[in-house]
Amino acid sequence: MNLTDKVAVVLGGTGGVGEGIVKALLQAGAAVVVPTRSPHKTERLQEYVGKDLSGKLLIKIGTVTEEDSAKELASFLQKEFKQIDIGVASLGGWHQGFPIYSYPMEHWNRILNDNLTSHFLAIKTLIPLLNPQEGYYFHINGFSADESYPMAGPVAMTAAAQKSLIQTLAQEVNRTGIKVYELILGPMKTRDRLKHGHGQPNWYFPEEIGDYMIKEMQNGFQEKIIHYLLSKG
Repeated sequence: MNLTDKVAVVLGGTGGVGEGIVKALLQAGAAVVVPTRSPHKTERLQEYVGKDLSGKLLIKIGTVTEEDSAKELASFLQKEFKQIDIGVASLGGWHQGFPIYSYPMEHWNRILNDNLTSHFLAIKTLIPLLNPQEGYYFHINGFSADESYPMAGPVAMTAAAQKSLIQTLAQEVNRTGIKVYELILGPMKTRDRLKHGHGQPNWYFPEEIGDYMIKEMQNGFQEKIIHYLLSKG
């Protein structure tokens, strides 16, 4: 699918999964905006995607982990593009090590902000800017959305809450042309995992998640909201 003249915003685009999605969208010709506050991550992403691409990578200093910075990002996008075509939220982090009854409050609050509030702010930032006739919103989640995960209860809880949030969002925008997708992923062959020798043949590469998204957009007709990409085969 040729995404020339399409604008995509990838929140979490410097992360292990997000960078693969960014690369796939760039290869398809899209202009891809990646908000970040880290010069190191910016450099790493630019090195990874390379220069021989059909699309254009735009780095914007910013984040959606706080309301003020999310509003600043929305203002920039509206001024620069008026509207966008593709929104991607690949946000959050991992934390484990305590049973629920003794999880430190500071970790609980950080996980809630990074893994749930950030997704709420992502929706508030991107949905109003999406093309109401044919906009796409892709939410990246993990398999803990459907499973118990001892010693990582808050992370699993926020994943389940994210899934519920996205299903509700899909119903709320179903009278528009905006299509909302929930992609639930298994373990991924990210660059960092492969560098440390971790990875299985049936795991997806991050770029393949981007390719899957492009294929769904190419199909035009949305059959379902939730898509499971746990492993190949």
